[in-house]
Amino acid sequence: MTTQPNGRTDALSRRDFALLSGGSLLAGLAGCLGGDDDPELDVDENTVIASMPALWDFTRQIAGEDDDTLESFDIVPVGEHGHDWNPEPATVEDIDHAGGFVYMRDFASWQDDAAEQLEADGETTVIDASEGIEFFDSPAEDNDEHWWMDPVYCQDGVDNIADGLADMDPDNEDYYRDNAAAFNEELEELHEDMQDVVDRATLDTIVVATHDSFQWWNQQYGIQVESPVGTSPDDSASPDEVEEVEALMHERDIDHVLYDVGEPARLAESLAEETDAEFLPLTPVETQIDGAPELDTGITMEPDWGYTDHFYEINLPSLETALKAE
Repeated sequence: MTTQPNGRTDALSRRDFALLSGGSLLAGLAGCLGGDDDPELDVDENTVIASMPALWDFTRQIAGEDDDTLESFDIVPVGEHGHDWNPEPATVEDIDHAGGFVYMRDFASWQDDAAEQLEADGETTVIDASEGIEFFDSPAEDNDEHWWMDPVYCQDGVDNIADGLADMDPDNEDYYRDNAAAFNEELEELHEDMQDVVDRATLDTIVVATHDSFQWWNQQYGIQVESPVGTSPDDSASPDEVEEVEALMHERDIDHVLYDVGEPARLAESLAEETDAEFLPLTPVETQIDGAPELDTGITMEPDWGYTDHFYEINLPSLETALKAE
């Protein structure tokens, strides 16, 4: 199960991130982490901190369950959205004590700043899961970084993390690489299952009325993702944008509105009501939820779901329905 850190009150980090005096990074790390019931995270040189849920699962799949190997923790609390969550100062201390830090460049400014500080210090292995993966300008945003939504590119990310864990713990390199290869086989099977849904589909367009993390599906599978909302969870849609999507739904006989389970779904509910459509959940694997998503879709999520669980329990069934796969 995912272990979530809470704020700690012990002594300052052994290296202090070179930030507590200057305050440059600290000012950008304002946020709220969990509650008093969160278990304390016991961080040491064998701990690998993952900066969002998808990366946490990739890392734990590679690290395995052997007590003599590395242990992965997801730093994003259950119920928080990885894209807009920021750690509080005490959480920075946990990262500072860890042996490894897995992040993605250009995903969140605090991650880039933390990676830069850690690399300068040289005592924590910093792993950019996005290394070598080229972003592209999507309809949602320039330099779209959501590669982990594509199971094919995920395999590159898994290899990047495996390289980092092997650097941290060379005695168990073969173990990590074997685990990575086995998980990549699962990701390849997931890719084939995604392609199968698309091949059976009678529609090629979905409407997403929340945080648009899904444009990499267009590049890999040809799924047109139409959204009146951008990639920021805080974005909102104008009346004109909503009208355009409503017209599109009528024109293409689209009768489902999809939404990110980790975000407020007010627009999805409103759009579904205006168009007499049903709503369906999607997950960008940026949120772990203990229980049911906001809208009643009959799905109950578990806080320790892995990447493939998110796809097989939510994304593939929703796509199969929304695309009218036969």
